[in-house]
Amino acid sequence: MAAEVLPLQGHTVAVTRPDNGEDGGGRLGELLRLQGAEVLSVPLIRFVPAPDPQALREGLSDLRGVAWVLITSPQGAAALSGTLESLGPLPLSGMRLAAVGEATARELRAAGLDVAFVPSTATALALGRELPARPGQVALHLTSQLSENTLRGELQARGIAYRRLELYRTEPAVLNAAQRRSLAGVCAVTLASGSAARELAALAGPDLDPRRLRVAAIGEQTAAAARALGFFSVTVAPHPSLEGLVAAAIKAVRS
Repeated sequence: MAAEVLPLQGHTVAVTRPDNGEDGGGRLGELLRLQGAEVLSVPLIRFVPAPDPQALREGLSDLRGVAWVLITSPQGAAALSGTLESLGPLPLSGMRLAAVGEATARELRAAGLDVAFVPSTATALALGRELPARPGQVALHLTSQLSENTLRGELQARGIAYRRLELYRTEPAVLNAAQRRSLAGVCAVTLASGSAARELAALAGPDLDPRRLRVAAIGEQTAAAARALGFFSVTVAPHPSLEGLVAAAIKAVRS
């Protein structure tokens, strides 16, 4: 009997998410290897603490009138957990926490925090439309400095007051020459955020042509960012999760 040929056997797929992202960056690599891929880990962004811890503490200490605290990424959940550990007890016990998806919710629960709401789809759009808040209530979004305005727009359209507090920062990772060259030889690149798409586009050159590179995007928002940056071959995950991103990578290498 012939050995089973796995969908990604013989293909190299780049993982561009940081190692401390959703479920750990290594988790995506594990899932890709289970499908036969050779995995190239080249993080394009990195997460660092908010530059002013005292301002963050003050912002989290004054939650009068806030009905909901919104966390829109596993990294945000991890940053909140770290903030609570480093800054000491903060008055979150009376707040209702909403997570953008199950991966984010798991991170919050692992930190001992209760999650009151998760939308039907792991997107900021769904969270903004489905959050069980009433007009006039205040929602506090804990996020990075690069957060998009999708959530703000959806909530404000419903009459819900939106506040944002910078919990952590997203910065470009520094790649060496060997990492840059290795990206040019992969069969597909996985992208889990618009920030990663922008950093990948910034590496474009004679050896890394956005018109030829096959991209697997975790969601439509990331895919739209990639297309706007000149990537032609973009495959969107069937659902915004690591498993969905693997499915997109399989479809991308078959295209």
